[in-house]
Amino acid sequence: MLLTEVMPQIKQAFKANLKPGAILWALMLIFFAAYATSTTFSSGLGKVSELKTSVGYPFSFGVYVLFAAVMPEMFKIMFFQKRRPTVQNLRNLIFVGLLFGCIGIVTDIFYVYQARWFGEAGDLRTLLLKAFVDQALYSPVANFILVSIFFMRENGIRREVARKLVSPRFVFTKVLPVVVAGWCIWIPGVMLVYSMPTALQLPVASLILCFWVLIFTFVTASRTELIK
Repeated sequence: MLLTEVMPQIKQAFKANLKPGAILWALMLIFFAAYATSTTFSSGLGKVSELKTSVGYPFSFGVYVLFAAVMPEMFKIMFFQKRRPTVQNLRNLIFVGLLFGCIGIVTDIFYVYQARWFGEAGDLRTLLLKAFVDQALYSPVANFILVSIFFMRENGIRREVARKLVSPRFVFTKVLPVVVAGWCIWIPGVMLVYSMPTALQLPVASLILCFWVLIFTFVTASRTELIK
């Protein structure tokens, strides 16, 4: 019965993110081609890498706040709120900013350990190993935590809410569709991320995250406008 309920959600999540994912794949190919062929582009990224190395975790926190919270909220205000910010925008910015800032630090640490476990070579075997650990292990756990936090934000921190979080229904109906949607974008995305030097992996991941969050924001806001 649960499988019958979940499968349509998974298919919908896959279809909804396939086209945005294809756009991002094309952008990632352009990004990689520019990195491989343009000295100016690669040297610019080298400066970003140096900045990230010198600043450390504050850079990881700040870049995720910028790309996952500030920019999407600004786009939401500009395109869907007629440039009229509200108190709710500030609340969203603080909540999402703190949440994704912490995710940026955790992701940075994860990338460093990936380099320690599998090395920093750019061969296909190393990339596939890192991508598998990322998307098959790290991503489901991270998405479960992320979805749970937003679920508690909407429903409060109560005992009955906590029971729902550990139920199979929550995992299959709330978390699994998010994981599948993320795979459409992040499976090719992490291949690009791990093909970069370790110090550049988080900045590149933050750019992909930015596109993903912006697309999600536009799709969600567009559906809300249609409902109204």
